[in-house]
Amino acid sequence: MRAWTDRVAALLSIAVALVGVWWWTSPASYPFGAGDRVTVSLSHLFEHDVAGIMMVAAGAVGLAAILLRDLRLALVELLFFGVVMSDAGIISLFGYVLGLGMPLGLAGFVAVACARRQRSGFVVLGVVAVLAAAALATGLLSAESVSTYAGSLATSFGSYGGRIAWTLANAAAFLIWLAVALRALGGRSAGWAAEAAWTTPEAAARWGRVATIGAALCPLPYGLYRLTWLTPWPVRDFGDATLTMAMRLQGSIIAVSALAGCVLTLGLIGRWGEIFPRWIPVLGGRPVPVGLPVAAGGFMAGMFFLSGTGMTVNAVERGMPAMLLLFPYPLWAPLLGAAVLAYWLRRRAPRPIAVG
Repeated sequence: MRAWTDRVAALLSIAVALVGVWWWTSPASYPFGAGDRVTVSLSHLFEHDVAGIMMVAAGAVGLAAILLRDLRLALVELLFFGVVMSDAGIISLFGYVLGLGMPLGLAGFVAVACARRQRSGFVVLGVVAVLAAAALATGLLSAESVSTYAGSLATSFGSYGGRIAWTLANAAAFLIWLAVALRALGGRSAGWAAEAAWTTPEAAARWGRVATIGAALCPLPYGLYRLTWLTPWPVRDFGDATLTMAMRLQGSIIAVSALAGCVLTLGLIGRWGEIFPRWIPVLGGRPVPVGLPVAAGGFMAGMFFLSGTGMTVNAVERGMPAMLLLFPYPLWAPLLGAAVLAYWLRRRAPRPIAVG
């Protein structure tokens, strides 16, 4: 009996072909092309007729991949949705969602830690109080800035709602074909991978350290760049003339997230990637489930991969290659993917190899 991934991929391929016919015959239905306001993509460079043909072809190739159980065709589908039809809007969406969820997560951490009378909760509460006082004094945090920020988010989601839906649909198609490809690869390479020298825990600990440190360095330029928004001498975005308080607030949240991402990445080779630090409420001192960092790191690597083509195209179009220093998604994705793979290879062993 075929796996659920095959059945889902087959249904997806039929849907993709129908969407292609829709775009081909109804130009107004096409969400990309020259009229697309999201230009961090490859798809804004071609119109409905080209995209329609490609989608119909992708649907046919997808069905062939499932019927013939052809890994090569599945990889073609993976690259089509991961490179040709992807855009960096997925990472922007994640950033906004993170901006909304981080304050809630921080509040939950403080509440639980303080209720359990853990020192970490009171320390974090004190730090947050000092930062909040400084933000209030400088005007970064005020009723007006928070209201403007919330209104800007609501307007953006309302204005780009349809476009966001297409971005998420493409990401879902990418994930489905990734699942199909991984299942096929797992079945074909299980014996080979078990004997390959580079997959041993000792080898993974060596090359995984290099990949992990490289991946951890990737968000630092962007995080430090955004932190300048908290100073009187902010480095502005490419093309932005002014920085509102609402923009500074969003920028500071993303900066902290980027720096936190650096620390979490290092956890793949650190002690805190195997045992939860004791200052974490409830989980402190317990072993970290192998699947948690693998799932989280793999998710982020996938988003960086989906964003790589669009960001590169945008940097070339604008004649600003320096943008790729702040958004190094083409490098970040494979480095983080390799770091996660090394972590899994090392920790899946009966006696995991410690590297940190």
